Amino acid sequence: MNNILTTLVIFLLCIGNLFSQEKNTYLVIDAKGHSSLVRKVAFTSNNQNIISVSEDKTIRLWDLKSNALIKTLWGQHTEGKEGRYNALALAPNSSIVAVGGFLENNEIRIIDLRSGKQIASLLGHENVITDLKFSSDGQWLASASADKTAKIWYIPELGEEGFNDEPYEKLTIDDHSDIVYNIDFSEDRTKLVTCSFDGSVKLYSMAVAMSNASLVKVWETNSKFTNVDISNDNQYVVGGQTNGKVIVWNTNGTEVATLSDTKGFISSLNFSEDDEKLMVTDAKGNVYFYSTDVWLKRDTFNVKDGLITAAAFANKSSDYAVIATGSEGNIKLWDLKNKKVIREFNGEGISNKRIGRSDKLNFSLSITPKNKQPYNKTFDFETLTMGLQKPIQTDFKMPEIQQNGLLLKKLNAYILQCGTTKIQNDKNRDKGINAYCFTPSDDIIVASGGSLKLYSNSGNLIRSFEGHSGSVTTANVSKEGKYLISSSTDQTTKIWNLQTGELLASLFVSISNDWVCWSPHGYYHASAGGEKYIGWLKNNGVGNLATYYPVSFASKEFHKKDILIKIIQLGSFEAAKKEMMFTTVALSNVVAQQPKINWISPTFTNNVHEIGGHAKIEAKVESSSKLKSLKLLIDGRPTVIPLDGLVEEGGKYIYSINTEVKVEKKEVNFQIFAANTTTKITSEARKVVSGGPTKDSSLDMSFDLEAMFNTVENKASLKTNIYLLAIGVSKYQNSELDLTFADNDAIAIADIYSKQRNRSVFNEVNIKKLTNEEANKSNIVEGFKWLSENATSKDLAIVFIASHGLNHEDNFYIIPHDVKLDDVKNTAVSWSDCSNVMSSLPSQVLMYVDACNSGQLGKDITRSDNTESIRQLSSDENGVVIMSGSTGNESSLESPKWQHGAFTAALIDGLGEGKADYSRDNIISLRELDLFIAMKVDELTEGKQHPTTQKPSTISSMTIGVTSGEGN
Repeated sequence: MNNILTTLVIFLLCIGNLFSQEKNTYLVIDAKGHSSLVRKVAFTSNNQNIISVSEDKTIRLWDLKSNALIKTLWGQHTEGKEGRYNALALAPNSSIVAVGGFLENNEIRIIDLRSGKQIASLLGHENVITDLKFSSDGQWLASASADKTAKIWYIPELGEEGFNDEPYEKLTIDDHSDIVYNIDFSEDRTKLVTCSFDGSVKLYSMAVAMSNASLVKVWETNSKFTNVDISNDNQYVVGGQTNGKVIVWNTNGTEVATLSDTKGFISSLNFSEDDEKLMVTDAKGNVYFYSTDVWLKRDTFNVKDGLITAAAFANKSSDYAVIATGSEGNIKLWDLKNKKVIREFNGEGISNKRIGRSDKLNFSLSITPKNKQPYNKTFDFETLTMGLQKPIQTDFKMPEIQQNGLLLKKLNAYILQCGTTKIQNDKNRDKGINAYCFTPSDDIIVASGGSLKLYSNSGNLIRSFEGHSGSVTTANVSKEGKYLISSSTDQTTKIWNLQTGELLASLFVSISNDWVCWSPHGYYHASAGGEKYIGWLKNNGVGNLATYYPVSFASKEFHKKDILIKIIQLGSFEAAKKEMMFTTVALSNVVAQQPKINWISPTFTNNVHEIGGHAKIEAKVESSSKLKSLKLLIDGRPTVIPLDGLVEEGGKYIYSINTEVKVEKKEVNFQIFAANTTTKITSEARKVVSGGPTKDSSLDMSFDLEAMFNTVENKASLKTNIYLLAIGVSKYQNSELDLTFADNDAIAIADIYSKQRNRSVFNEVNIKKLTNEEANKSNIVEGFKWLSENATSKDLAIVFIASHGLNHEDNFYIIPHDVKLDDVKNTAVSWSDCSNVMSSLPSQVLMYVDACNSGQLGKDITRSDNTESIRQLSSDENGVVIMSGSTGNESSLESPKWQHGAFTAALIDGLGEGKADYSRDNIISLRELDLFIAMKVDELTEGKQHPTTQKPSTISSMTIGVTSGEGN
């Protein structure tokens, strides 16, 4: 407890000269979820979304129903602590959010959640912001700070483009002698309560219009306070302390109770809205509930995830709560009645725990949530390839801690001994020692909580390696001593030039085995779904959020595998540049060439339409060069916009979008995709909703997940038809190509989906099944044509392919029954032809593909690495969701034991038998099926095959099917 507490106290007190001159752009990881401590969480007013802020410097918005991340907001970014968030307050109407923390000028950012833009910057505090709270009418914002003050700010009404007036500081309260850590308004806005590290809780009576704060009660103790809350009926004030105690007072000043069941410092206090229950969480992962009538413990449980950092009840309900835990920012929605998790919102990154070296630059890694696990992956920095099969452990050498008569020994957390030499870490800057090893020349690598350093064996510092943003947990040195490899809690593994200290490349690996490797200059290579995890962050100055550019927006300029390999090979960016004679590209120049999209309609306030009516879609697109693609994305599905209507103005090309789209669902999201010859962009989403009262409005009064997921109206809004094209080829004209169970796979998938007919999610299920002799090139082409002639915007088109696949002359092909290997171009089915059909369908499109080389195609055929084919088809521009049976150039396995390929066997279990329904809501989502398939195939193949799922960023969720328990 003391170590954790010390860390948090340091976090608030280390507020020296934080903001020196900073760069304008940064390469950052977007793990699609938090990667560090979540400091605050809150439900939106209708309980349909959760918003969270984290020390990873992001604000994230999550959708409960789809279990998906729907928005990420990035602030001004600098290295180190700068930019970390401590505080979050959501306005009662959920349209604006206030955030604060370790921000430049101790800024409080006010953000319009509709547009995702910062609309105000509140300046006045002289130290870090620790807490924020809106009044119940949203007109006032209270802030607490490490500058020992609390402030009240006036918040004006919100208009279409921002505030109708300017917010301003109304009042400062400076009665505390130490950090004001937490703050709360009473429901009727007449009282304000503060707590401080000075050991006191103070209650104020607030005058009309917040013109004055009169101190009415002071409660003093000898322990620091971390949390405070006031009951909605103004009867009680509760304060939580660093020693684990919670003290309860009447607002008239009398101490009512001391609650001492907790085991660590108090991380949150929450009254239920009916004031009948108090929820208390502590640093040991315990959740306690107290009855407020007699102040006795009524229930408790442990989340089993370590430190609880934030928690909140759902609005109007004490049966559900969101709880954030752990150092990697895990968020879970709890059904408190049944003490079970019903939703999880986690980042997709995972840190490496061990590094083993081979004779070359192929390193073994242990990328797993647990420590001290065997190596489970390899990455070759010479070829930029990931090996997903568990390596032979003895083929890789652990870091050397004893050589040439020398031994490294850690004496304590901060001192390392080598013979008679002692290397001592600075406790504040370097922090504790995590790992250490010798180089071939007997120098010493020391990896620590705050540094990575190289020392001589006599203890002299040779150099530091700057680049990790988290604790460096492990390190190793290549055999010849040219390279240093290190891994950190920042979820990256980095390769350095040991002799110069230059950072050559960084590697990020997701929990689903997608990966991306990049240089500090932005040159990268990635798996099919890996490039979505990094991007450029461009600061726009105080008062504005930063702009995030995914690296894919300029993939033509930065996706350069050959350059990245050369940088690593030569151990120097400048040496690679000289040898390859390439010209570096300034990000600012690429950004300047990116098309600009200006929405006209729908607006944020004029976006209500009746189902069956038409929504007006109007926008202008400006580009410095002519567009090669312009598409309207309707819930992620692309519709081509003609490029005629072009106007040239001032050297710019202006394109107009003016159309109407029939509204066929309760909620529709519109985005615009535009690409020129250099770069591309996907716009922010504009939403159209149906008018009139709906069942969902009940969520404003109560939080009923069963009602949210299973109302007749919600199910009806999802009702759709399926068009399934199932292709499976086991028997070929060339019998040397024969597979065993591919035809069985297609038959099984057709059977699974036939049972989805006329149920709560799907209406008709239309199936075209092609196996063996029927799966010739002509019939497969006709099958795709059948999809294009029948699938509508209200449907789901599914393509299942179990067959061989191969690369030929830089193109990927599906191998039909009648292929001739000496004439692949004319007798195989071109992936590009299939892609053109699928990307032009108006329906949602899901593709299951199990078409990888099983080793039977002969030495003259290129290995069937379909990475680039899948990357392109699953892009925003094409909008297809792809579940692939294996990764890259892996083989897809089949077995008599399963009577199917491993991928289909897992689909039968997960989708056919409903085992992927983790949420037990009788609906199987893409996310659930993806998780189940990954684990099941790994189990069936003993780690030899690794499925992957890729989806456009414009599609947050997809319903795959319903379980048999749902009924008709």
